Amino acid sequence: MERDEILGGLEDAGLTSYQADAYLTLLDMGVSPAVDVARNCSVPVPRIYDVLTELEQMGYVETLDRETLHARAREPAEFVRDLHDKSDRLSAVAEEIEDRWEASPLGDNKMNVTKRVDTVVDHAEGLIREADSTVDLAVTDEQLVAYESALTEAFEADVVVRASVAPSGEVGIADHPVSDVVSEIRERPLPGPFCALVDRTEACLAPTTRMPDPYGVVINDDIIPFILRWYFQTCLWANWETVSRSREGPPVYVCLEEFIRDVHPLWWDDAIVSVTVSGRDPDSGRDREVSGVLTDIRYSATSARTGQRPTLTDLSGRATVVLWTPDGRCTVGGWGALDEDLEVKRVTVDGIEWLA
Repeated sequence: MERDEILGGLEDAGLTSYQADAYLTLLDMGVSPAVDVARNCSVPVPRIYDVLTELEQMGYVETLDRETLHARAREPAEFVRDLHDKSDRLSAVAEEIEDRWEASPLGDNKMNVTKRVDTVVDHAEGLIREADSTVDLAVTDEQLVAYESALTEAFEADVVVRASVAPSGEVGIADHPVSDVVSEIRERPLPGPFCALVDRTEACLAPTTRMPDPYGVVINDDIIPFILRWYFQTCLWANWETVSRSREGPPVYVCLEEFIRDVHPLWWDDAIVSVTVSGRDPDSGRDREVSGVLTDIRYSATSARTGQRPTLTDLSGRATVVLWTPDGRCTVGGWGALDEDLEVKRVTVDGIEWLA
C-alpha cells in the first residue's frame, strides 16, 4: 500500500495529518530522536515535541528521556484491533444504509426500479390489501402462502384473485387454507417471473431469482399493465389446469376474452345466457352495472361466424359482447374499451337456459 493511502487511513481513524505522518515515520525508523523524526516527515521541528506528546497520550507511542528526546511506536495490537472494529462497523453501516435505501417506500412515479426483489414482493402485498376489484398473481406456492393475510382481506372485500402458481414441492397448495381465499388457482410446472397485476393500473414484476443481477419493477400506469395482462393470460393462465376454486355460486369472469371463449359454444347453440356486468363507462369514467341477456359476440378474426370456439389470438384484436337490457342494447368491451358502452371489470353468469 502506498504511503499516502496509509496516511489517509490513519486520518480516517482519527489522527491529524501531523500525528499520522509522525506515527508512520516512527513505525519505519524504530527508536529515533525527535528531531530525526521531524526531518523525515512533514512535521516542523518546533511542532514535533507536541505531536509526539499527543501521540503518547493517545497510546500510540512512548517517549524516552535520553540526552535528547527519543520516541518509538508502541506495540500496535490494540490500535490494529480498533481499526478492525471501526472497519467492521463502517462496513455494516454501509450495508445497512444501502438496504434501507433499497427498502425505502417507493415514490409516486409511473415506474420505479429497485435492485431488491423483496421490495417489489412486499409492495405487492400492500397493493393486494388495497385492491378494489381484481388481482392476478404469478407466484411460487411459498409466496402465495406468505400472502395469506393480504389475500384474506382481498377476499373479504369481494376481490377476484387469480393465482398462477409454480410449485416448489414444499407446500400442497390445493389443501392449504390460503386456497379458501383465492378465487382460482392454476398450477404451472415451469418457474417464471414474479408478477402481480392489481385493478388494471398497478403492476409488480421481478424476474426469476436465477438472474445474475436481480431487480424489480413497480408500475403505476394504464398501458404496461395491459401488456403484462396479456402475458399473464396467455402464458401463465390459459394453458394450465385449475387445482382450486374458492367461490361458490355463479361463474365470475374478470377477463372478457375468457368469458367469450367459455360462453361462445352455448351462445352459438342458441342458449339464453343471462349475465351481470360490472364495469366503467368509457366516456364518464364512472363505474356502473348492467344486467341483461347475451345477444351477440363480435370479434375481428375470420372465424367469428363459423361457430368455432375462438382462440385468444382470435380475440386479441377487438372483442365485444352485446347485451339486451331493460334499458335497451348495451355493448361491452374488454380492458381499454373506447367505442363500447361499457369497459368490463367483471362478468357474472346469472343463468343459462335452453330454448324448448
